[in-house]
Amino acid sequence: MARRENHGREKKKRRKLSENDAWEIAVRDHPEWGEALERGTLPEEIVGEDGEPMSPQLHLTIHAVVETQLAADNPKGVAAIARELKALGCSRHDVRHEIGRAVANQLWEMMQREHGYDEQQHFADLRGIVDSHRQPR
Repeated sequence: MARRENHGREKKKRRKLSENDAWEIAVRDHPEWGEALERGTLPEEIVGEDGEPMSPQLHLTIHAVVETQLAADNPKGVAAIARELKALGCSRHDVRHEIGRAVANQLWEMMQREHGYDEQQHFADLRGIVDSHRQPR
């Protein structure tokens, strides 16, 4: 049974998503890079929508990480964050980007500060992202 009753609210059963499946979803979300990826000609760096350099490979990898997190709700609560962002008007793709921003922040902190994953900070980042969408623009 995919759904079960939980205090009057339906809760979606979480599942583990394979790395290959997560990667396929990430590539499907960015069809503009699919052919170059298949040919092995995806550039190491491109100019992003914000005018800043970015790595398409890293971008797709973070997309895949987010997909696996959402499928398993791991860390616990990330799926609820996604639902909140969607309820606040974010598209499915933008939800992935917003959650990916918190993942990227954690990776940067881990590399720069040479320490492990900080779940409290990760969720503080996620809450901050949700709160930023609550504020009038």
